[in-house]
Amino acid sequence: MANKAEPYGTFDYIVIGAGSAGSVLAARLGEDGSRVLVLEAGGHYRDPLYTLPLLAGRLFEMRRNNWFYKSVPQKHLNDRVLFLPRGKMVGGSFIFNGTQYVRGHRSDFDHWRQLGNEGWSFADVLPYFKRSEDWYGGETPLHGNKGQLAVRKPPSISPVTQACLDACAEAGHPPNDDFNGEGQDGFGIYDFNIKDGRRCTTAVAFLYPAMKRGNIAVATGAFTRRIVIEDGAATGVEFEQGGQVRQARAAREVVLCAGAINSPQILMLSGLGDSGHLAQKGIPVVRHLPGVGRNMQDHLYVLIGYECLKPVSLIHALRLDRLAAGMLSAYFRGIGPIARSPLEAGGFFRARDGLEAPDIQANFVPIMSLKARIWMPWEKSADDTFAGYIWQNRPESRGSIMLDTAHHRDMPLIDPNYLSAEMDRITTRAGLKEMRRIISQPALAAFRGEELPPSRGCETDDEIDAFIRENAGTSHHSSGTARMGRDETAVVDPALRVRGVARLRVADASVMPSVVTGNTNAATIMIAEKAADLIRGRSLPSAEIAPAPTVEAHGAFKYAGAEGAA
Repeated sequence: MANKAEPYGTFDYIVIGAGSAGSVLAARLGEDGSRVLVLEAGGHYRDPLYTLPLLAGRLFEMRRNNWFYKSVPQKHLNDRVLFLPRGKMVGGSFIFNGTQYVRGHRSDFDHWRQLGNEGWSFADVLPYFKRSEDWYGGETPLHGNKGQLAVRKPPSISPVTQACLDACAEAGHPPNDDFNGEGQDGFGIYDFNIKDGRRCTTAVAFLYPAMKRGNIAVATGAFTRRIVIEDGAATGVEFEQGGQVRQARAAREVVLCAGAINSPQILMLSGLGDSGHLAQKGIPVVRHLPGVGRNMQDHLYVLIGYECLKPVSLIHALRLDRLAAGMLSAYFRGIGPIARSPLEAGGFFRARDGLEAPDIQANFVPIMSLKARIWMPWEKSADDTFAGYIWQNRPESRGSIMLDTAHHRDMPLIDPNYLSAEMDRITTRAGLKEMRRIISQPALAAFRGEELPPSRGCETDDEIDAFIRENAGTSHHSSGTARMGRDETAVVDPALRVRGVARLRVADASVMPSVVTGNTNAATIMIAEKAADLIRGRSLPSAEIAPAPTVEAHGAFKYAGAEGAA
């Protein structure tokens, strides 16, 4: 490999990463004609399977468009090494996530503000959520419908999913048809980033249309080696592409949008991090920032599966001939089970009394993932199953991202440190018990068979804890590793500027001081929207006071599309 970097050109802005945040940010920064370079280690996703919501989740098991990360052995999960897929392609991890659009609880953002991050309260960030949104319900005080990001309800759901919602009502949980509305508590149908049966990523909604203007360049297969810092300011990026070392210059700013694993890794490779750690790896220290790579948070999920006594699960859509037909229907007509996310419904509840926000999120899926397989028409029908997933919304455990070596292609040391906090173990166990109580309700009697291994027979607290340690996994919501704040261990300030380095910002899930109550993708997009205004020096929108949260009276949630599903 050549030692001297070849000049690649000068741009106004360089955005590192073309995922959920980078795609939005690049599109916004280019609106005024500025020249923007986007560096993406992966390529453009050409496989049409990525557009089909049901199947794309399986594609994260492939290496071609995936960083294929793994954790270090997790001490509190029986020393298991967990698979941590992250998207390495234009579109990032959005290209194979569950497509659920959940912003988080309003108190998440008010907490960020209480930590000293002015401009990040819920009232402050609500306009940025609305700016992106093309919500199916139209313009409201809490929603926008003039944005690029499609937010839709599915046209139908499985009958067993509807029975799960009925069981929630019987168990005393309120219905909720909008988790981004006045209140988050309760159960209902999620909103999804799916339009006409196809996954609506920020690459599709923002980046690709913006590239038609001609002032945004996307360099694929570009592995960032380091951010070039001269006289205390970021002036460009050195990257490897096609076996060549290249260097692009930034006339205005460099912005990291590489995600909660890659962003801290790139900062450290650039000499920004804990000076002792960098010295151990032989990296010259540019600035001592001990918070880089610290404060890692993630949602740890656990599931329980059941036999389904009626032939209504998604397993029937996976018979090879039906799968082929379903893929054609989804791709060309936007209909059928392949055109929907399997995470049809769920909700939020409190496993403990007296909490400001729900501490558990739940999902119902009309198939148990361990039983999901493609089967042949001549085989005996595969088993019908359904499952309930839960995760703790606000974990107290904190992990880290550290360098293993100083080479940019080597995997960092990823230690989520799951369940290191006692309260996380207590809360996860309580959430699992409540999921079982919901599934035991009469509404599911016609569908509910035996509980399936590996949770079957785990009844005592010790048995449930042992099951969790052996089977829990990541919800793919890594965040917090370049934390925003005012203290000495914060990595960026409330304007997302890296402390002590001019013309360098971070704008992705790594800046979250604490992980949001829900899926992280919507909040990541919001961060990118706000970053675009901060970078361009635009007047920030006035804070919007939204209706106070309410919890509706109990009653069954009946979804109009339930009857013809599956």
